[in-house]
Amino acid sequence: TFGLAAAPAAVALDASASIATSYLWRGTELGEGNPALAVDLSGSTGAISYGLWVSSGDGRDAENDSGSTEYDLYASYGGSVGEIGYSIGYASYNYPTTGVGFDDNAEYIYGLSYGPASVTVYDEKGGDYEYTVVGYEAGAYSFAYGDNETTTHFDVSYAVNDSLTLTVSEPEDADTIVVASYALPF
Repeated sequence: TFGLAAAPAAVALDASASIATSYLWRGTELGEGNPALAVDLSGSTGAISYGLWVSSGDGRDAENDSGSTEYDLYASYGGSVGEIGYSIGYASYNYPTTGVGFDDNAEYIYGLSYGPASVTVYDEKGGDYEYTVVGYEAGAYSFAYGDNETTTHFDVSYAVNDSLTLTVSEPEDADTIVVASYALPF
C-alpha cells in the first residue's frame, strides 16, 4: 500500500527594501550621517522565525574611507504563556569587506513582552557586551530605552504611515539624532 506523507508546514516569506537618512544603531549613528539602503528577507514556520538583512554600509571600513557592506543572519523561537510573550534567538553580524564573518560577531537574543511593553537582551556570544532595550508601543508611536553598559539612549519613533517612520534618538553622551526611513515590501 502507498501512504501520503504529511505536507510540510507552510513557510511565509516577506521581503522589503528601505532607505534611511542615516544608519541608526542602538543610539549611535554608524553611517557617519550618510543615507543607508537595506533589504530584508524574512520567513517563519510555526514558532520559528529567520531572516537575512543586508545594508549598504555602516562606516566600519573607515580605513578605506567607505562604508562596509553588512549582512545579518538571524533566527528565533517564540511563543507565549498566557499573556506573556517570549523569544529566544541568535543573530550573526557579518562584514565581508573587513573579514568579519559568521560567528565572529554574534549575539544571543532573549525577549519578553506583555501587551505593548517589551524587554529584549542582546548578549554577545563569547564576550562581555550586553545591550538591553525596554520598549513600549502606543498606536503609531513607539518608545525605546536602551542601555549597553557604557551609554544609554532614548528613542521615540512615529509611523507616519505603513512606509514612512520618523525617529528621534537622544543618546546620553552625544547630540540628538533624527532619522527618516522609508520602507516598501516587494
